[in-house]
Amino acid sequence: MDKLFNNHWFVKFVSLLIAVMLYMMVNMNNISNQPGVLPDNNDDSSYTIKDVEVNAYYDEENYEVVELEETVDVELRGPQTSIMLFQLSRPAYEVYVDLEDRGAGVHNVRLEYRDFPADLDVSITPRFVSVELQQLETVSYPVEAEVMNKEETAEGYTLGGAKVTPSEVDVKASPSVHDQIASLKAFVDAEGADERVESESEVVAYDQNGNELDVPINPETVEVEVPITSPFQKVPINLSREGTLPDNLSIEALNMDPTETTIFGPLPDIKDISNVEAILDLSEIEGDGLIEVDLIYPEGVEHIQPETVEVEVEVGEREETAFEEIPIEVENIPEDYSFEITDPDQGVSDVTIYGSSAVLENINKEDITLIADWEDGEEEGNLQTLPVLSSGPSEVNIEPEVHEIEVEWSQAEDNEGTDTVEETEEAD
Repeated sequence: MDKLFNNHWFVKFVSLLIAVMLYMMVNMNNISNQPGVLPDNNDDSSYTIKDVEVNAYYDEENYEVVELEETVDVELRGPQTSIMLFQLSRPAYEVYVDLEDRGAGVHNVRLEYRDFPADLDVSITPRFVSVELQQLETVSYPVEAEVMNKEETAEGYTLGGAKVTPSEVDVKASPSVHDQIASLKAFVDAEGADERVESESEVVAYDQNGNELDVPINPETVEVEVPITSPFQKVPINLSREGTLPDNLSIEALNMDPTETTIFGPLPDIKDISNVEAILDLSEIEGDGLIEVDLIYPEGVEHIQPETVEVEVEVGEREETAFEEIPIEVENIPEDYSFEITDPDQGVSDVTIYGSSAVLENINKEDITLIADWEDGEEEGNLQTLPVLSSGPSEVNIEPEVHEIEVEWSQAEDNEGTDTVEETEEAD
């Protein structure tokens, strides 16, 4: 078929055939007057066009048509050849009402028409229609943010309240349309979100049944922001110290506020965090006072609230006291290991404690602990050198006489457990 239409002789033939048919149709009345050629066709014929759309012309800037007959029937009368030509050519025609000079209210107006063939009589049913014009009113409406897929955010994340900018939009419509408007919404999708959701969203109007309304909205789009809170948990704050006080001072009391903080971050990263550390630099202390200390972010934590703590420091003149033969406890020994300290005298250590008199007078020997951690030791053959660490009240400094011990270990065959320092001493 494409080859035929590409052939210019075929196109010329089709054009000639159409021209002859049109000529015969236009001149059918003359031909029918010749005896014996065609039956007499001078009588008028009629043709009815069903459901012709009715257009309305009015001041669309200020009014709206709320009631109008949507379609009418149009009857054409005239020579049969003209009606046949109209049916074949289907020219553009129009049925309309002219309301350009009309204001608000109900108007009974005559239907008008144009662009029908001049030799045909046109009859419209109904001939008059009732049209209601209502004056347009501009009303501001609040926009609701509709968050979709709330349950599909990233694990542990929580959606906050949505913010819409601008929070209101204008709708210019007739009072009857305003009566139908129940809400205006802007939609935003939170699926998979793990941070603030920002979206430029179209505003849609709905009636009370949730049906969408076709109304002009200004502006047509709004900015929607939905904050998202990452997983969080409260943990205690562990206050540790670094540096040294001036020689003449000692800590009497450290009061920290707050004592816990909230950490935020992905759930797998924060679920095993048991505390957050704050480090107090003792070298900055010159006397009693309030010091603000930053919290240290653990790995995986995105935010801490609060990020600082206030430490109230009370100091006094430095004094010292001593305790003798504090036992050294060995910790974290492998289950199938047994050991003995190579130098029995290293099983205990004297300690010197520095602090204020008010603190020292309340400290007993039982408040001091010396620990040798197996996991911190250095191994050489079956010998393990373990550093000795001290612990006690936070307001004092503890200096043990023994800083490390050496143990000789062997792997037990019966897995009966681990010897303690006391058991080793008794064996000696």
